Amino acid sequence: MRRVLLLAAALLPLCGLFAEVLSESAGAVVFRQPDGKAVTLRKKPERVVACYASFVQVWYAAGGKVVGIPLVRSREALPEAARKLPVVGGLTTPNPEKVLALKPDLVLLLDKFEKHRAVSEVLNRAGVETVLLECGNYTDFSGLLDLFCRLNGTTVAAHPEGKRITDEVAAVCREVSALPPPSAAIVFAATHGFKLEGDESNTGTMLKMLGAGNIASGIRGVRAGFSFERLLVENPDVILVVTMGDAEALKEKFRREIMSQEAWKALKAEKEKRVHFLPADLFLYQPGTRYPEAFRYLAKLLYPGWEDK
Repeated sequence: MRRVLLLAAALLPLCGLFAEVLSESAGAVVFRQPDGKAVTLRKKPERVVACYASFVQVWYAAGGKVVGIPLVRSREALPEAARKLPVVGGLTTPNPEKVLALKPDLVLLLDKFEKHRAVSEVLNRAGVETVLLECGNYTDFSGLLDLFCRLNGTTVAAHPEGKRITDEVAAVCREVSALPPPSAAIVFAATHGFKLEGDESNTGTMLKMLGAGNIASGIRGVRAGFSFERLLVENPDVILVVTMGDAEALKEKFRREIMSQEAWKALKAEKEKRVHFLPADLFLYQPGTRYPEAFRYLAKLLYPGWEDK
């Protein structure tokens, strides 16, 4: 019963701790941003600028189109219709002059970036509607999809792409809910060292929705300090490694500094060959419309053979 309640809570269309839709009318949506400020957003905007790459995918999945995009490493990650659009600045540094040149009626910005918040104020003074959003995990994604569908005059249930994504994720979670839950550790690996990820990380949220236990579920925030001793004491069934940076170099660093220790051999996950390095495009960053793929990938690691049951 507890796992069912946790799953139901995780699937609610929320957008973080404070962000949520407060009210909706025929012509507008009143939305509380992560900073607590309530903004009124007119429905069916025609010239939308997305200043964060993940917003582009979700906006198109909700039936909308944009006229400006941020600089991205590869435009192949964007919807095909958005790949040749004007660039309005870098990932963390949108250029307000370039944004204004596109004559937008709505600009999508990421709350956690200081420059995005500053640009929001500049654009507001120029009479342009903006909204600050969160975009870290599936809870944020489902909230974005819900909000964006409303702004485009539809609902997630009524829009084919949005419904497909949420239905497929819910189906995977439902199918594994009756299976014995494994325990897991999520190790974040970067050049500066290692950390443990909690329930608020992208992978941690998926792990929780799939019913598995997380040895770092009690931490505050996304990540906490890595403790090899804690790993030995908790002895999880599965160890998942998320890399940020050169994946191959970080795999070698983890093997050299952690897996080479004699005590590592005693871990259940090592003995049963359940130590997995996860692809960054699905687990470090929010995969957007590829969330069903990410959930299926993780479910196979947590519940080997679940699709055959």
